[in-house]
Amino acid sequence: MRLFLAMALAALGPLTLPAGPSDMNASRIPDRRPIVRSGHTNAPLLTDEQVRSWVRKWQRRLGLEEWVIEARIVRIWDLPQGAVANIHWSLPKRKATIKVLNSADSNLAPGEIPRDTELSVVHELVHLSMARLPLDPNHTELEEETVKRISAALLDLQDRNEPAAARR
Repeated sequence: MRLFLAMALAALGPLTLPAGPSDMNASRIPDRRPIVRSGHTNAPLLTDEQVRSWVRKWQRRLGLEEWVIEARIVRIWDLPQGAVANIHWSLPKRKATIKVLNSADSNLAPGEIPRDTELSVVHELVHLSMARLPLDPNHTELEEETVKRISAALLDLQDRNEPAAARR
C-alpha cells in the first residue's frame, strides 16, 4: 500500500503548497504580453551584472539593505504565464530571488528592453518593501495596481533627475 501511494504521488509530480505569510511570491504582468519572437537572435541585450546593479541601486533606494537578493535572467517558461518578472521571498530569512525575462523572449523593441527590465526590478522590489503589510492573498488587484503606479513613478522621477549615463 505504501509503495502504491509513493508511486501515485511520484506520478503526480512535485506538489506546490500555498505560500504562507512568511514565504511569498509576486509577479509583474505587463499590459502587453511577452511572446517569443520567431527568428530573433539569442544574443542577450541584458547581462546578469546589469540586472544585479539595478537590484543593488533600487534595494538601497527603497531601504532594503538588510535583504539578500539574488537576481537572475530566465527564459519565459521559468516565469508564471504572462509575467515578465517574478519575486519570491522569505521574511524570516530576509532572502529574495528576482527573476526577469530574457530579452530573447521579449516582444519589445530592443531599445525598450533595458528600461522595461529595470522597471520590472523596481516593481518586484516594491512588492518586497510591502511584504510585511497585512494584504489579502485572495485579492491582490489593488496591491498590483499600487505597485505598478509606484514603480512607474520612481522610474519617471529618476529619468527627470539623472542623466541617462548615470542610470546605468
